Amino acid sequence: MVLNRVFSQPPTMHPRSRQDISHKNVEQLFRDGTFQDVVAHRLADSVKIPTITYDGMGHVGKDDRWDVFFQFSEFLEKTFPRVYEELEVETVNEHALLYTWRGTREDVKPLLFMAHSDVVPAGESTTEDWTYPPFSGHYDGEFIWGRGSEDDKSNLIAMLTAIDCLLKCDFTPNRTVIVSVGFDEEGGAEQSYGARCLAEKLLERYGNDGVELIFDEGIASIERRFGTDFALPATAEKGYIDVTVAVSVPGGHSSTPPDHTASTFSSDAPIGKHVTNNETVGFLAQVIRLIEDHPFKSQLVRNNPTLTYLRQAALYSKQMPEDLRQAVLGSQSSKKLLDYMDQDRERRAMIRTSTAVDVIQGGDKVNSLPENASILVNHRIAIQDSVKAVKDYYVKLLSPWAQERSFKLHAFGAEPPYENGTSTPPTNTSDCGDLRLSAHYELESSPVSSAEDSRFALLAGTIKGVFGDDVVVAPEMLTGDLDCPRTNLRVRVLTRPGNTDTRYYWDLSSQIYRMSPWRASHDPRGTRMHTVDERMPIKGLMEMVHFYHEFIRIVDEVRTDEPSVQADHGRNRRESDVAVLPQHGCVK
Repeated sequence: MVLNRVFSQPPTMHPRSRQDISHKNVEQLFRDGTFQDVVAHRLADSVKIPTITYDGMGHVGKDDRWDVFFQFSEFLEKTFPRVYEELEVETVNEHALLYTWRGTREDVKPLLFMAHSDVVPAGESTTEDWTYPPFSGHYDGEFIWGRGSEDDKSNLIAMLTAIDCLLKCDFTPNRTVIVSVGFDEEGGAEQSYGARCLAEKLLERYGNDGVELIFDEGIASIERRFGTDFALPATAEKGYIDVTVAVSVPGGHSSTPPDHTASTFSSDAPIGKHVTNNETVGFLAQVIRLIEDHPFKSQLVRNNPTLTYLRQAALYSKQMPEDLRQAVLGSQSSKKLLDYMDQDRERRAMIRTSTAVDVIQGGDKVNSLPENASILVNHRIAIQDSVKAVKDYYVKLLSPWAQERSFKLHAFGAEPPYENGTSTPPTNTSDCGDLRLSAHYELESSPVSSAEDSRFALLAGTIKGVFGDDVVVAPEMLTGDLDCPRTNLRVRVLTRPGNTDTRYYWDLSSQIYRMSPWRASHDPRGTRMHTVDERMPIKGLMEMVHFYHEFIRIVDEVRTDEPSVQADHGRNRRESDVAVLPQHGCVK
């Protein structure tokens, strides 16, 4: 494949109006050590409130583990009184928060920020491994320590701090600004009492495609690759499905076991060989081996953001190997490029549906052969695949295995169509055993937000204005470290192989970006989210405040529905499909 997509680097952008705000906040306040300590303590105090969500929590109002979120809401109101006085603050489903900063223009769509107030458990077994207790909110002058300090209370505190600073300058937006705060993002794939309810309210209020753009969390989004710094706004997410594979056979006593057990993994027990035993664990071992020996196909499809990232890396990076550079730019075959992506498991995750056998169950007693055994397999679905493609994969892979053993195959509730041309997968009538396939929590991969859209140019221009003039936009997917030292800053687009709360917001806007806007290099140990010693550097936290402060102002100055209007931000000029809005503001 020749990477011939057209993608232009956007200009560096700075707010053009209200330079008094830039002088007071960006040039003075954000650099003031006393103010930085204030912001640090805001985050530290938020960490001290253990807003933990667990898998399988009961309904809000019935499970008292939710009650700690009342305390967190009170903390926010006490910490940001000006925000609560001047913005509309709504509570949704007890603990979700919806902040609305009304703009003066009703003919432009709102800007939507997302965050979540919940955190993952700290893990009682690891408490002693923490440098400081996980909910101490310790601030040592350089880092704020504790669970949630990075994921995701840092983003929330930075957003509200930026808004508070703008309010203090009597800034009045043209465009309505919304902050939507969920409270169970960490609570498991099927659980959503927060973001889902918020999204429903916003859809009812603004309608399909009623929001200009959506900005949600990601990882620390400035990192080093090929001797160059890249910023990482995610423009898509992989899909998700859990598949249970269950084997059932008649049981028996362990004193007279079958000839073959879990040793079926050995080379003298070929997968395709008919085995006349009734040992579920042995059968399940064969199934696991089949699944792991037949991974999904790696593909670089055209709508994968990784393609744009690779092209921009080839054009602008300092240390990309020349043969890889030529492969990316199309002077060599695409096989070399695909081989490069396949060499590393994190890069490979960007171009392939992943497979992970995570849970295995079977057997109740040491002297009793299990009648039932099962595995739970997690798949993160690549852009080129689908939920149906994953189900078809299992039917095609396991049907021959079941037929050779005279097992009945029960696949996904007999959902059509399958390769045999019928509305049901192949089945057998023997009583030798059953092979059952079932799916849990099905989510297609997200829509891909275009990096060629003017709204992405606003985001990238803001990133360049905050983090450095040398920023180059280079879309890509999230996981995969490309192993290089750090200098100039580049922006890339990425896909993260997980799922954020944005999955409920897809209908609100075609442009959804996911990133945490700070330099990962501020913490030499790298991100610690979801593990021991999670912490947030104060330098990174202030970068987040700076970014949200500027992004609100820049998006407020433009509209994206009037093409061929020239926008002039900072020292760069370009033809752009944005139009300048009038500013309403404070008296100096």
